[in-house]
Amino acid sequence: MKTKLAALVAAAALAGTPLALARQATPEAAPTQITAAPAGMTAAQRTALLKEIAASMEKVKTASGRFDQLAPDFTTSSGSFAISRPGKVRFDYDAPSPLLIVANGTTVAMQDSELETTDRVPLGSTPLAMLLDDDLDFETDAEIVDVSESGDETAVTLRDPDGEMDGTLTLLFKGADHDLTGWRTIDSAGNLTQVELHDVVTGKKINPRLFIVTDFDDE
Repeated sequence: MKTKLAALVAAAALAGTPLALARQATPEAAPTQITAAPAGMTAAQRTALLKEIAASMEKVKTASGRFDQLAPDFTTSSGSFAISRPGKVRFDYDAPSPLLIVANGTTVAMQDSELETTDRVPLGSTPLAMLLDDDLDFETDAEIVDVSESGDETAVTLRDPDGEMDGTLTLLFKGADHDLTGWRTIDSAGNLTQVELHDVVTGKKINPRLFIVTDFDDE
């Protein structure tokens, strides 16, 4: 499945969620394609590394664990997550946050239990589409802004080649198997949202009902 890094959801961005769908960039803000390899890494080495990372991500069909989030206003929140590739993820925020975010393979729902609202956007219009893809190609699906390595840690910074996403998404990996440890987004105003994953368990069967969200009006 080919996908683009597109706009993050604005309502979620304001709430400081890991999904956040943010404002669309103006045409003038469209990025210039960066094709050169990072300093100290040849283009061939970068391509090989990105293919290794993509292959490692594709092998993880299921994962679950905990996440910690730092919002642009420096508030923190935590919760649990579950992933079932392709296309499905659930973020359960711990109290007092009222948020629940679920991708069911087609759409992404953000539910607020306090407001009793459920907002949905197409999965393909969010960065989650790339994270949950089972046929991942970084260099085809996104503009690679930077690839850096420090010890056993790797950071891959991506941007939407069409200029629809205002800012960048950096995926963070660790170890020889390139385990995803989190990500951070920076919008055009410099606002940072960072998510760290921990206590991750892979390969465990996950109840498919976790990826079903019922609207409050339907309950």
